[in-house]
Amino acid sequence: MRFPLPFKSSFLLVVALVLAEQAPAQQPAPAQPPSAPQLQEWLATFEGGDIDQARWEKFSFEGDPGVSVKVEKGELHMKGVNNSRAGIRSKPMFSGERFIVDAKLAKVGKRLPTRGSADDTGFAVVALLFGGSDLNRLEWILRSDGRLEAWLMRANEPSQQLDNHKLGIKFSDPTLGIARKGDDFLFLVNGEVGMQKNIPGFVKDFKVMLYGFGSSQNDWKSVRVVTPQHK
Repeated sequence: MRFPLPFKSSFLLVVALVLAEQAPAQQPAPAQPPSAPQLQEWLATFEGGDIDQARWEKFSFEGDPGVSVKVEKGELHMKGVNNSRAGIRSKPMFSGERFIVDAKLAKVGKRLPTRGSADDTGFAVVALLFGGSDLNRLEWILRSDGRLEAWLMRANEPSQQLDNHKLGIKFSDPTLGIARKGDDFLFLVNGEVGMQKNIPGFVKDFKVMLYGFGSSQNDWKSVRVVTPQHK
């Protein structure tokens, strides 16, 4: 499946779909379309020579935590070690049953093969950690071969791959996004919906994590969290 739409125009459609307030069903439809919702935005770019300590912290939940993190020329460069899951996690805890998270990727590179395997596929991962924990999370992944994967992890349950193994792109620097509308989750590329799943049971609170499995080289430009503004 290809994702041809430009980010800015299609992102506005997703905002309207996910974040716009809906009138109660018993009221007649308004003569004019509703105005755009008031939004609050958390935007993190990567400037200077290190991650913003007020926004990010190193975080790992499998294997060696020794991830290399560098900020250079407006990009975050991360590389872990084999059989590890380590990267950076947002310090703020976000909350809402409706939101959009997107992360602009600069590059995903291959990784070093593990012993006994010639597989050098690299992974760049945007993860939502519900309750701030890796035990309950959603992941939206771009592989170095162009394939996309979506995964669901819950405490005390087997991991579940949500995609149909047929999603992919032909460029290495997309904006990967996950949007929530109640129990419906939309997985986005450049603002276009690639797939949608109904996933009940997740709490409202979440943190955002960026990482690459094992020694994958993954470079990022920015992260954004958009929610309706509380009245």
